[in-house]
Amino acid sequence: MSLEAFESMRYGPIGDAVIAAEPHTEADPVGIYAAILALWSASINGSVTMDNGRPVVVWTVLTGESALGRKGTAKRVASKMLEQSIGKFLDSRTEGGVSSGPSLTQLLYEYQEETMGTEGGTDTRMVVVDEEWSENLKRQTRCPTFASKLRQCWDGATIRHTTTRISMTVETPRLGFHAHITPGEWSEYVKPRDAKGGSFNRLLPVMVEGSKVLSYNHTELYPEIAGLSEAYDWARRTPRRISLSKDAGRRFDELRVQFLHKMADMPPHLRCYVERTPEQIVRVAAVLTATECRTTISRSAIDAAWAFVQYSMRSVEKLVRDDPKMSVKAVKTLPELVREILVRHGGEATSSLLLRSLGPRATANTLKGVTEVMADVEFVRGETVSGRGRPPVVYRLVTASETPTKEEERAPKPAPVVVQEPVPSRAPELTLSGSWL
Repeated sequence: MSLEAFESMRYGPIGDAVIAAEPHTEADPVGIYAAILALWSASINGSVTMDNGRPVVVWTVLTGESALGRKGTAKRVASKMLEQSIGKFLDSRTEGGVSSGPSLTQLLYEYQEETMGTEGGTDTRMVVVDEEWSENLKRQTRCPTFASKLRQCWDGATIRHTTTRISMTVETPRLGFHAHITPGEWSEYVKPRDAKGGSFNRLLPVMVEGSKVLSYNHTELYPEIAGLSEAYDWARRTPRRISLSKDAGRRFDELRVQFLHKMADMPPHLRCYVERTPEQIVRVAAVLTATECRTTISRSAIDAAWAFVQYSMRSVEKLVRDDPKMSVKAVKTLPELVREILVRHGGEATSSLLLRSLGPRATANTLKGVTEVMADVEFVRGETVSGRGRPPVVYRLVTASETPTKEEERAPKPAPVVVQEPVPSRAPELTLSGSWL
C-alpha cells in the first residue's frame, strides 16, 4: 500500500532513488521520501527561494508506532542516500532537539557569527533532527516564545532574543526541521489550541509503517541520488528564484480552489492543521524542481507535490480523529447547514443573510458553488424596495412538486422577488482570487 501511495508522489532523481532503495529496506518509502525532502530542502534553504522571496524549506514529521513504523530506519536510509551530495552539510549543521525560543535563537546566532565576513558570506543554515520529539514537546510548552520563533523561522523572518548581557538578532534564519513521534504521543502533546496559533500547520506529518519484513542477514542498499551533488553546487553557486510555469500555475489555481472548498467543509479542530496546504504544495514542488537544476516548476512537479501534501493531510486527519480525547460530535456539512438556515428562515434567504449565518465556513463563491450542485436549492436575483443598490441574490428551497412542467416553462416568468435591504453599501464579498499567503 505504501509503495502504491508513493508512486503518485514520485518525482525526479529523489523519487527514482527511493524506488531503487525500497526492495532492500523495511522502511516506508513515503517516510524515506519525507526525510529526504526535509534534509535536502534544509541544505538549499536561503540560496533557493520562491520568486516572491518566500523560503522553500519543507518541515516533515514521521508518525508511526514504535518498532512498527520504522521511523528511524527511514531517516537512516535517507541520510545515507544523501551522504555523497550534502553529507558535509548534514555533519556540520545538524542539531538535536531544541526546546526553547532562546536556545533556538542562540544556535542560529552562533552560526551567523561564525560565518560573518567569510568568503561564502553569512550562513545561518541549520537542521534540527529530533527523533524523540515528544520529549522536547513537553519542554516547549513551558517556553512562551518558542512557538512564535519557530513560525518566524519557517517564514524566514527576523528573530531576536535579548538578555542583560547580550542582544542576539538573526535577520535571515535558515532552519530545517525533521522529527519523529508516535500517534499516542501526538495525541498527548500536540493540541488544536496550539495548532490554531499556526505552529503545527507549518509541519507536514506523514504516517509511516514498516513496508516488509526482511531476513536478519539482509543488506540495506543506499543508492546515490543521481545528479544531486551537481544540483547542490548549482543551488549554492548563486541565488536561485523558483517560479511556476503557466501550466503549473493553472494547475495550482485549480488545486487551491479545490482545497478551499474542502477546507470550508472541514471542522475547525482539523482545519487548523492544514491551513497552509497551498504554500506547502509550492514549497515541495520547488524543492523537487531544484534537484533538476531548474528554476521553473512544471505541472508534473505540482501534481507530485500535491500527492505528497494530500498524503500528509490524510495522516493529520487520521491522527486527529483517532485521538481518544477528541469529541465524537458529528460535524455538519456545508449543504446541510445551508438547508438548515433556509428552513429556519421560511425556505428562503438572501446571500448576505446566509453568509452571516455560516460565518467563516463559506465565502460568496463557495456558497454559490455548493448550491449549484444542490438539487433542492435555487437562487434568483431579487430587487430592493428603493430600487437603489445592487439587487440581492436570494436562495430558496425547492421541493419536487415545484419542478416546472413544459407548459409552466413557456408561461410568463413571475416578477422578481422584492427584498427589503438596507440602503448603505455592503462590504465587498470575499473571493477565492488573490494571494494565498
